[in-house]
Amino acid sequence: MPEYPHLSVIIPARDAGATIGTQLEALAAQGWQGPWEVIVADNGSRDDTVARAEACRDRLPELRVVDASSVPGASHARNVAAETASGDYLLFLDADDIAEPGWLAAMAAAAAEHSFIAGVSTASHDSASDPRAGMGRTTKWSAILPSKGFLDAAATNNLGVSAEVWREVGGFRESMLASMDTAFCWDAQLRGHPLVRVDGAHVTYRMRTSLRELWRQQYRWGIGSVQLYVLFREHGAPRSSSLGGAVRMLGLVAMAPFSIWSVDRRRDWVGRAARRAGRIAGSIRFGVLEL
Repeated sequence: MPEYPHLSVIIPARDAGATIGTQLEALAAQGWQGPWEVIVADNGSRDDTVARAEACRDRLPELRVVDASSVPGASHARNVAAETASGDYLLFLDADDIAEPGWLAAMAAAAAEHSFIAGVSTASHDSASDPRAGMGRTTKWSAILPSKGFLDAAATNNLGVSAEVWREVGGFRESMLASMDTAFCWDAQLRGHPLVRVDGAHVTYRMRTSLRELWRQQYRWGIGSVQLYVLFREHGAPRSSSLGGAVRMLGLVAMAPFSIWSVDRRRDWVGRAARRAGRIAGSIRFGVLEL
């Protein structure tokens, strides 16, 4: 049998009182017998996030809640938790997702052999009695991120890295407006640590429920994609085609009248438009044309 590392599961949280209990219950049900702990890094919650997390301590005796409120942002919360972790392998989840049965065992097995790993997303459930009801469907940007023609990347809602590699990379870039997960993945790979997929480690991703939330998320991702290019162009990150970006913007304008008739089309249009608007804003902010 492989020698499993001591795992530290890290969950950044801000105003996650409505969802964090479900995630922690999912972890408690994993049944993992190896050494592990759970660290909830509270990033200045104004709701009952901390109380709901503490309420799960009877089922997760190795649960700790740490204060990570000095700097707003999930990257800071993850870094604070990682600095206090007792494990030699760090696993990252989000407070509003759900680790499916077998997730921890699959990640532990992969962690015993690889220094940098990522799980995959699963389809959501629709049963009204299921805590995942209303989470919507996963999409192409839900958990596995495209390579952008450069290096592989994965979202931090299902990511694992040895504490040694995390320290070598220097943690997550807290200056990033978005796409911190992609930046971390690229930083690690540029230092010689390939990202290994763990097909058996499934996390259910919670879709943004309102168009306003979706717009805000995708707008920030658009800005983040420009910032990624600025930060990594010296390492070979490709520049997007300005002509292609202009064509896609014209396509969004042309498709706008047809997007209102379907919920799925409306969500898709809002997401695409928000990312394009974010790229325009990012181009202005960082002084580079990256449409």
